[in-house]
Amino acid sequence: MIMTVFSRRTAFAAVSVLLLVACNKPAATGTGGGQTAAIAAGEHVKGSDAAPVTLIEYASPTCPACKYFHDSILPDLEENYVATGKVKFVFREYPVHGDVDVAAYVLALCSGDDNFFATLDDLFANQSGIVDAARSGVLKATLQTIGKRHGIETEAQFDACMENRAYREVLADKYQVATDKWNVNSTPTFIINGEEFTFEGDLRSYDGFAKYIDGLIGETPAAQEAAPAEETPAADAPATETTDQ
Repeated sequence: MIMTVFSRRTAFAAVSVLLLVACNKPAATGTGGGQTAAIAAGEHVKGSDAAPVTLIEYASPTCPACKYFHDSILPDLEENYVATGKVKFVFREYPVHGDVDVAAYVLALCSGDDNFFATLDDLFANQSGIVDAARSGVLKATLQTIGKRHGIETEAQFDACMENRAYREVLADKYQVATDKWNVNSTPTFIINGEEFTFEGDLRSYDGFAKYIDGLIGETPAAQEAAPAEETPAADAPATETTDQ
């Protein structure tokens, strides 16, 4: 049995028991006071450094709303804004589901900088299988299968990856910045040019993101073909306690 307890002051513990901090403060929409969201070396970035808009996403690989954004909104943002030099997209890990999220993110980090987004895509594509595996006590086997597709081919390599303390410290540092500086307490949360937004209101659709970004860069949104209405999953917040059998 793996027990994961979230508390404000908890840091990472042993490899088999991953304890993370949780923020109990409510995350506001459109807050942040215009603070500069500095982009550090080693960040996961798509787009030009010269882009006028920086969009940071804090996300969990097991969060349904994050998968919805990843599958249904981000591709159009990448095509129309990232690829055209208007937006720099930065992905930051925010593990709200303890052991499962941390293990998944460590796996993505082990795959290397050049393969991080490909591994992340794989994690989102197999989200339901990962969650089911965690509940059934076979998470290691499921993540090993994913890892083999991204250069982590042997059990020894996988075990060494999971035991990589440096990657866990990277995740802990990002989590601390997210909670202390930005008051992040749910996923996905977005920082757009220093302003924090939760996944609600207009920012639950591509059109909402496009309208806000175009406002920042002084453009009129291009007409979009209407798409069928689709139910959007609610944002995920850190649980107080989860148990994986």
